[in-house]
Amino acid sequence: MTINHLEEDFHVDEFARVLLSLEPHLPVSDSYERDCPQLQRAWWSSQQEHMVTWFQGQNSQGSGPFSRKVPNASARTTYNRLLCPAAFVWMAEALGEDLKVVQTAADAARAEANPRKRPGVLRQHLPWTRIAELARAV
Repeated sequence: MTINHLEEDFHVDEFARVLLSLEPHLPVSDSYERDCPQLQRAWWSSQQEHMVTWFQGQNSQGSGPFSRKVPNASARTTYNRLLCPAAFVWMAEALGEDLKVVQTAADAARAEANPRKRPGVLRQHLPWTRIAELARAV
């Protein structure tokens, strides 16, 4: 069976609307964020606020350190470029992934000593294909 990768994708605005409909604070992701806080000052009150803003902002040229020459409308591309570990944990948990899977992913990221490698660890446990599947079911 051939998979059409376009069907696995969402427009960033559509995906942001899905995220906006979810619970902003959940136990596994809140615990992860307490244990492994953002390295720089966080301006958001929840990963929901952070990710809705992040995904919506992709469909522009951005600003400052987040500038881009060409707007990005692909939620899949945005997810795969994301570097905030707590965001992966929150999205999976909020979208309804099995809590054992979410906890295993969070624990694997906590165990990674190098914070720069944590997004890759989380994407291994929580790949875009699964996130898109969960988002379509919301």
